[in-house]
Amino acid sequence: MDERFFWLALNLVPGVGPITFKRLLNRFGSPKDVFNAPISSLQKVEGINKKTIKNIKDFDLDRHLKQEIILMKRYETDFITCNDRTYPQNLLNIYAPPPVLYVRGKINKDDKKSIAVVGSRRATPYGMMITKKLCSQIASLNITVVSGLARGIDTAAHQGALEANGRTIAVLGCGVDIIYPYENKKIFFQIIENGAIISEFPMSTKPESFNFPRRNRIISGLSLGTVVVEAGKKSGALITAQFALQQGRDVFAVPGKVTSLASSGTNYLIKQGAYLVEDAYDIINEISPMDEVKKEIFSNIKSEPTFKNENEKKIYDLLGSEPIHIDNIISSSHLSPSIVMGILLNLELQGSIVQYPGKMFARND
Repeated sequence: MDERFFWLALNLVPGVGPITFKRLLNRFGSPKDVFNAPISSLQKVEGINKKTIKNIKDFDLDRHLKQEIILMKRYETDFITCNDRTYPQNLLNIYAPPPVLYVRGKINKDDKKSIAVVGSRRATPYGMMITKKLCSQIASLNITVVSGLARGIDTAAHQGALEANGRTIAVLGCGVDIIYPYENKKIFFQIIENGAIISEFPMSTKPESFNFPRRNRIISGLSLGTVVVEAGKKSGALITAQFALQQGRDVFAVPGKVTSLASSGTNYLIKQGAYLVEDAYDIINEISPMDEVKKEIFSNIKSEPTFKNENEKKIYDLLGSEPIHIDNIISSSHLSPSIVMGILLNLELQGSIVQYPGKMFARND
């Protein structure tokens, strides 16, 4: 048997979570050696109980693996282990990374440039609109959008990335053979074609409520930063934000009305020091690894501008080699802030202008 399948098998044993899995690996070196270890040696592993030891020794490798592999083939599912080259580096650096990831679609090396976008399942029209717009901007910059495929903000995050023909990854709190919620069936398969559906849970694992905190740590762990768009004070999105902080990642929040319960959690995060987000620039300018991302995005793009309309030419003509603050650009152009922001984004994507910290813009001469 291929030794990689022993990873799959140990991940199937009841009671062997990421922490126990890591402790077993540290003591025995490989999952295969764990199954071959005597009970006396297993008893010496920190935190392991008699029930888990019994589960390991009684585990029917052939039967359980056969069932799992049949399902994986049926649903065109691959898996990667934390010992593989292709395992996401961002995720490997968190506490207790999942030893095994089930994957439908493909994770690629560029997914290290990822931003998580999460929020309430009971999103308002404002939240859905802002999320789609924000995630379209993020995806347009060749940054992968990570979310959890839940109703509301998560759904809008994936939709925004897909509408911009960008990459997106959905992390599930169930097996990757289960579409949850089912109304996201169409998006589910679009994500497989334009990114990946992933989970640490074995095939056919049901979407039980206690799975989702574990799912949330993967969402934040895959990403350079986490954006919360709408969230009540008891929202699961705040758990994701907490994981991001514990993992040493930046947390961002989109402000909302002070009278809106849907924004009480995000406004609270901002009070606690989360970065306020109005657009994708606010994220890129705050995450230091994004300096490399910006170079990659703009290094090979022609700097000669092409204008879609007179307003774009007007904005470009207002800029020079010295950075100008966006408020001055808006004031001088006599255009609305939303129009100016859209034009600046388009010109930066062309490589015609560059943005500096503090929302300062200049020509890319």
